[in-house]
Amino acid sequence: MLRSSVTNVLYAQAGGVSAVINTSLAAVIETVRAFPDRFGRLYGARNGILGVLHEDLVDLTDTGTETLERLQHLPGGALQACRFDLDPLEANPAQYERVYQVLKAHDIGVFLYNGGNGSMLTARKVADYCARRGHALQVIGIPKTIDNDLDLSHAAPGYGSAAKFFATSLLEAVLDLRAMYPTSTRVFLMEAMGRHTGWIALSGSLILDQLPDTPLLTLFAERPFDYAAFLPRVREAIDRHGYCVIVVSEGIRTPEGDFFAVARCNSQHVGWSQMGGAAMKLADWLRRDLDTKIHAAVPDYLQRSAAHLVSLTDWEMAFEVGRVAVEAAAAGHNGVLPVIRKISDEPFEWETSLIEIETVADLERPVPDDFITLEGYHATSKALDYLRPLVAGERPVPWHHGLPDLRPVTFPPVAKKLPGWSE
Repeated sequence: MLRSSVTNVLYAQAGGVSAVINTSLAAVIETVRAFPDRFGRLYGARNGILGVLHEDLVDLTDTGTETLERLQHLPGGALQACRFDLDPLEANPAQYERVYQVLKAHDIGVFLYNGGNGSMLTARKVADYCARRGHALQVIGIPKTIDNDLDLSHAAPGYGSAAKFFATSLLEAVLDLRAMYPTSTRVFLMEAMGRHTGWIALSGSLILDQLPDTPLLTLFAERPFDYAAFLPRVREAIDRHGYCVIVVSEGIRTPEGDFFAVARCNSQHVGWSQMGGAAMKLADWLRRDLDTKIHAAVPDYLQRSAAHLVSLTDWEMAFEVGRVAVEAAAAGHNGVLPVIRKISDEPFEWETSLIEIETVADLERPVPDDFITLEGYHATSKALDYLRPLVAGERPVPWHHGLPDLRPVTFPPVAKKLPGWSE
């Protein structure tokens, strides 16, 4: 139901960031200004929901034109994003009461949470608790994830740019490999982010548009990794082509269901592991069994922070979901987020539509079976048709002293009204 009075808006960023998450923030700032009879001040919480708990707010209301422009080129999270979820209400009601008190103190009637699947669940929990306490709070999600595992959406903002960078980097590395393999490296491995899904790994197959004869093998998180069955494929590629290129999803699992490689386990979060190292581990195994030189690369954060190589399609999606989220709040919607719907293939056209947060929270969309060939090591033509529009187009990059101009932006802090917070 549409609130009758002007209310303040709070925006926050959560989870892993992307090259275009601040584009969504810029869209939020611009669109909030278009509804002066509906919205008052626009605040940002530093460090996601943790910033709400600590009442660490900044004022975005009077953000200048130059800062808005810089936000549209800036990777990372301009407000900082957190990997932190609220505890279950029954386990820690004090957390929820603190969030409620902060929102009430600053007259927040709209909460815009820019995050992935888990973040949407956190936002919904906040709205439910505030409703119980008699504080009408509209919660609107703004989607983003480079993993592209957001269900019910054609693509997730952030993915297209990560895919563009990954495929570009792989293309350049393969050209290096092709130049050197007769007397040097014969196997090159590159690791792709993706704890449970192989969407970024899938994007490496785009190099086949330019280098169709590349002996490329992709290890998808969606397929069990059997080293004994894989090793002969590598040998065959070397025998036939002289070299082999391998893309490795960081989250590949053994036939028994265990992660092939884990960078670090966290005893404070049961079941949580920091991923990374699958390509390096596999390279060591291959060095043991192949008499040849092998190199492995782990792009890691580079995949989600390459602002110099943003996909125009992805940038437009990120801006649009920010704009539509604010418009949804202005129209009185609650508990929804905008997702991407494909309208046509040729030309590629898309639109946004609103779905309930509950329908997508904590869901993960894997790479579809028909995007992976039966033997499990290659992308299908259907997958390439899906990928190409998402990495299409570029944006002009501002430069400063020979580097992309990515100097951080700052916002004025909001005076605190409540005592400090500690668990």
